[in-house]
Amino acid sequence: MISFLQPLALLALTAAAIPALLHLLGRRLPPVVVFPAVRYLTATEREHSRHLKLRNLVLLALRTLAIVFLVMAAAKPVARVEAGASHPPTAVAVVLDNSLSSSVVVEGRPVLNALLESARTAVGQIAAGDRLWLMLADGVPRRTTRLEALSWLDSIAPVPIRLDLGSAIRIAARAVLDDPLPDKQVVVLSDLQRSALSGGPEVPVPVAVARAPRAPDNRWLESARSEPPVWSPDGTVVVALGGTGGPATTVRLTVEGRDLARTVASPGEQVALSGEMGALGWITAAVELDPDEFKADDRLYIPVFTAPAAAVTTTPGAGRFVADAMAVLRQGERVVTGPDVVLSDEPTSSTTVVFPPAEAALVGAVNRSLAALGSTARFGELLEGEWQLEGEIGTGATVLRRHRLTVGGEVFARVANEAWLARYGNVILVASRMEPSWSDLPVSARFVPFLDFLVNRVAAREAWMLSATAGETVDLPPGTVELIGQSGIVPVPSDLRQHAPLTSGAYFLRNATGDTIGALSVNHDVRESRLDPADGRELRALLGSNARLVESDRLGRELFAGLERADLTGLLLLASLLAVLMEFAVASSVRASRGAS
Repeated sequence: MISFLQPLALLALTAAAIPALLHLLGRRLPPVVVFPAVRYLTATEREHSRHLKLRNLVLLALRTLAIVFLVMAAAKPVARVEAGASHPPTAVAVVLDNSLSSSVVVEGRPVLNALLESARTAVGQIAAGDRLWLMLADGVPRRTTRLEALSWLDSIAPVPIRLDLGSAIRIAARAVLDDPLPDKQVVVLSDLQRSALSGGPEVPVPVAVARAPRAPDNRWLESARSEPPVWSPDGTVVVALGGTGGPATTVRLTVEGRDLARTVASPGEQVALSGEMGALGWITAAVELDPDEFKADDRLYIPVFTAPAAAVTTTPGAGRFVADAMAVLRQGERVVTGPDVVLSDEPTSSTTVVFPPAEAALVGAVNRSLAALGSTARFGELLEGEWQLEGEIGTGATVLRRHRLTVGGEVFARVANEAWLARYGNVILVASRMEPSWSDLPVSARFVPFLDFLVNRVAAREAWMLSATAGETVDLPPGTVELIGQSGIVPVPSDLRQHAPLTSGAYFLRNATGDTIGALSVNHDVRESRLDPADGRELRALLGSNARLVESDRLGRELFAGLERADLTGLLLLASLLAVLMEFAVASSVRASRGAS
């Protein structure tokens, strides 16, 4: 297959018509007058004319070919060569996906082992004039050499993070595009999870994607949540299973290696595991499945806080809906009657959840009482509208009336990006009364869990229950100075933006006085569990027409297939020169023949 680097130069092929035009113009003859003295030469002239016409046609062909060869040489033609050709100096980026899913075992060995073999093949094709980048699951292209990359490949292992493969390929393409070498190539070695291939602009350089190994059936833990968030001392963990097939499996809730509860479930089902912790404080629990070919997604860690039921007093100012919901919580032994937490429409010296007063005229008195207690919390202007509640609890409820709150403490729920539920010291302010004219929360199934959250977590100052995937950036709550986990103590930066540890587990948040103010659960990214690979059609749809799927065992031969080519420019210039020399020789023989005659 021949292609041209300067195809516009082919427009000059129109010049090939010049010899033909000159030939046609030269055929016009003057009038012929026949003299009797030369009539005997007519037969001889006729025979000589046939030889001249043949030589003229040869001259025409040679002149035309000389122009055609010269123009084609100017267009810089190249031809793909299947074997025996070396590629030109090329900027090459190798994307090696060693994300969590590369630890899946296929035919007795991890997928990463097969990817590393392909990576060594690809890096082994790098020539002295090439430039090489190597990108791993962190998505950072690193400039390296062939020998350094081969050494590096010997130490690569799966990491518990997810790679956005579509984004990584585009970043790698930008890296090679910035290089001055004229030829570019991106090589992708991955299990090609469909869930990891994001769309975007067409990749502007050739992308060779090694075909992914066969994906086995997999079952995984989709999610696990504690209900209620604070146990006293019993509770339930609700577990959802995902999977692509296989029989039912055992699901276990464990604490420090001890089975607390177990059941049997199949992929797609949701089950509840109930138990009693037996000890107060923060406890690390885990949900586990029987191991399969992908062991990394068969466990989820859950930090559980166990505390005595909150001792709560409800005043008439909190409203009828609050009183009825608290009666339900007392019946379920989630709260007891006592002075530790007060639900009211005015602050007290105890820890108090303050709802706005029913009479707007009383708001000023409530704010003065807050000031007298040394609190900076305030109810602001009354607003009416329709907003959706967002936060740790009650998300999705519709708020119709609310007071603006003075922000200065910990915020647990918001509407329109403004505080709706916040704590200021021992005062917890709620921006709306618990009545249907203020929001639909009091008449929804969310209401009793919402009050449980208020009294057993927010008022108990054990409100922070965060979750993240390994390596994800997390915004930690105010006051956090360190994380405590199985890997030791991790200091927290002053801006409270912390990368979650790469080791899955439960990590506890401590403040400057040594108190535990919450917990962070770090688990695998559930998207890594979806192993089904993309096919060639999906690759081209997401990456563009420059992407091609290559069989792993042919990677070494096909890696630079789009770049292995022979330059035909010199050959065409030589052909043009030969045509000119042959034209000169034929023309000289014609003139010599005419001179002799």
